[in-house]
Amino acid sequence: MLKNINTTLKEIFHVLSGALVIFVILEIIWHGIVLAYININWVLIFWLFTGILILILSNKNNGK
Repeated sequence: MLKNINTTLKEIFHVLSGALVIFVILEIIWHGIVLAYININWVLIFWLFTGILILILSNKNNGK
């Protein structure tokens, strides 16, 4: 059960990482195209929270 949650969180983390890279590239190319529709701060917070959860769950998984 814990392994499935950890795998899902890793996939979410990878998707958010890719989305952030794409958002940054789009903002560099065309200023305001992403920021007009998406608040990147929330994406960054969710990305960070997901990364912390992955670390905590993998630490619990290795401890057993």
